[in-house]
Amino acid sequence: MDSLPRIQFVELHDLEGTPPVLRTLHTESITTIYRLTDAAREYSRPLARALRSGADHRIVDLCAGSGGPVPLIQRRLHAEGVHTHVTLTDLVPNVRAFERVAAENRRRLRDSCCSVDHVPTSVDATDCRVEGTRTIYGAFHHFPPALAARMLQNAVDTRQPIVVVDTKRSFVYPVFFPFLLTLAVLVAAPFQRNPLPRYLLRLLLTYVVPVLPFMMFFDSVVSFLRMYGRAELRRIVDGLDRTESFTWTIGVEPGFTGAQYLIGIPR
Repeated sequence: MDSLPRIQFVELHDLEGTPPVLRTLHTESITTIYRLTDAAREYSRPLARALRSGADHRIVDLCAGSGGPVPLIQRRLHAEGVHTHVTLTDLVPNVRAFERVAAENRRRLRDSCCSVDHVPTSVDATDCRVEGTRTIYGAFHHFPPALAARMLQNAVDTRQPIVVVDTKRSFVYPVFFPFLLTLAVLVAAPFQRNPLPRYLLRLLLTYVVPVLPFMMFFDSVVSFLRMYGRAELRRIVDGLDRTESFTWTIGVEPGFTGAQYLIGIPR
């Protein structure tokens, strides 16, 4: 499937008409799925590889949604003796979710060697000015090729390392994963911590009017069709201005999540 062309389509939670509260419930579900699948185990490896290659231990997480996997990755790296400072950013930042993530990490990682903070204002991933190693987990496929190239070009222009991790192109994932992810939404809904009004709304939109399970199923199918193959990533990288000023590594981590990565480190 890696040789098949990427299909540019749109996910429901990306639509401008999607109510913000519904988008928040959806991204919170994704964060919960990261916890359930222990994605941090495989997702941490490309970042650890970049840090060993000299990348900045200040992590600037782009498109962080409602927290994403980077705080989980930080804890795993901490257990391995690798210390990082994480800044969460998003075009439409979920500040309350970011604050909850920071508070939870303070409880779990009491050492001052690791921290989580956030930028409360909008950060455009294609024009980021926050210094540190950029990471983008599970969101790179949202960007069509021109915007994806702008994001990588911005990293080159500002000479900031970048680590992109998404799911690899495979026939297996669009066939089976949407069902597993939808099941996870159905099972996890009662256990997600939200203010009471939003908690009740989550239950309503999960079990009474199953908008959230439908959105998860539809968006996950579209996501897998939008994933970049390794050859497509290589073409984007090769087309960047001054691309030779970076060392680029493209690969796939073995494991359940099929984490495909692109690492860019300034020479």
